[in-house]
Amino acid sequence: MSAPAQSDAGSLETLRDAIERQQQTIERQQEQINALVEHIEAEEQERSHASERRLTWEGYGVANYQHYDFYENTQDDDPESRARTDIERIVLAPTFDFGNGYAFVAEIEFEHGGTGATIEFEPEEAGEFEAEVEKGGEIVLEQAHLRIEKGPLLNFRIGEILVPFGMVNTHHEPSQYFAMERSLAETALIPSVWHEAGVEWYGAIGLLRYQLQLVTGLDSSGFSGPEFVRGGMQGKLEFDNADDLAVVGRVDYSLGPGVLLGGAFYYGDSANNRPRKNLDVSAVVTLIELHGRYERGPLTVRGQYTTGTIENADAVTSANYSTFNGGELGISRTPVGSEAESYFIEAGYDLLSLFRRSDDRLDIFARYDAYDTHADTEGNIVRVARYEREATTVGLNYKPFPGVVFKGEYSYREHAGSTGNEQEVYGLGLGFEF
Repeated sequence: MSAPAQSDAGSLETLRDAIERQQQTIERQQEQINALVEHIEAEEQERSHASERRLTWEGYGVANYQHYDFYENTQDDDPESRARTDIERIVLAPTFDFGNGYAFVAEIEFEHGGTGATIEFEPEEAGEFEAEVEKGGEIVLEQAHLRIEKGPLLNFRIGEILVPFGMVNTHHEPSQYFAMERSLAETALIPSVWHEAGVEWYGAIGLLRYQLQLVTGLDSSGFSGPEFVRGGMQGKLEFDNADDLAVVGRVDYSLGPGVLLGGAFYYGDSANNRPRKNLDVSAVVTLIELHGRYERGPLTVRGQYTTGTIENADAVTSANYSTFNGGELGISRTPVGSEAESYFIEAGYDLLSLFRRSDDRLDIFARYDAYDTHADTEGNIVRVARYEREATTVGLNYKPFPGVVFKGEYSYREHAGSTGNEQEVYGLGLGFEF
């Protein structure tokens, strides 16, 4: 009986060994399967992440033809007729999306097809409808910032950012304004397109959108009689002075699709950002604007009011007159006003809507600009009448489809001076966006 028992024990031991070997094999195979699954998941995650990291391009361009009255000088009261063409600007705007709410945004403008080596011939200068010759044409990096979006309330832009002051300054693509030129009432007072280095916090609460910025301040050596603070945006040097900073705020409230009301303010000193430190008093700039837009169906109405003050404008004028190398620095030797104000209103109606519903539009429009960069003066600065100007523009915009607009217009412009105070401008323009 002992021999069979020993045989059964040996068989069980052999079976146990076989089962253990099988278990070890299964465990090794499971480890290989787990490793393969982890590898596949890692590759899928990398592909997903790579798909989030993408580069996109946008842009727009403007080309114009104008026929206009030209005055030789401020005493000329008998203009001659001239014409010109201008590739006003080509803008490329790349955006690289890193994913997780981070993106790099840039905007590069090629203005007048040049790089600063061309000569600018301006038919309206210093409040007169005459010519001024200076360097023109440039390549400008208008935006270059990191955008961080984390939710409705908490979003940031850091770098070179668009200053959200002025309705046209923030809506400056050719389909967003009717006339060939952006509103004269806005661009005669503030930089166009206004951008500065700084940081922005923005977001939305329901239908209310807000923006708050801390940016480099203006340079008062760029202020002038005919253009107020327009020339104060830095860029003459290879760097921007940041001794003076400025605060900018904006709110927009949507009353419904295509209907918006809003306003903005700007506050900052401009004395210490001058290339030459020759102004020993402050030159605080305060700007306020209110704007509204109605763009529903065939009807479009837009309007804006802007007012601004410059502290110690008479001292700024004296410092500009006495600045060494003022010509090379682009300093205007004109009396700077202490207060400026402007407003414009434009309205258009799609004529094609009267006959059929289609994707193309033919808007007949009218715009009125009124602007005075010498609304008030101080010290020994005498008010210059020709800095009070207005312009009435009528015309047509044809949009065969979104992204392309053809423009034709007539503009009558005048200033409050006694000579050379009227100008007629006819024009044809093309705008495209992609």
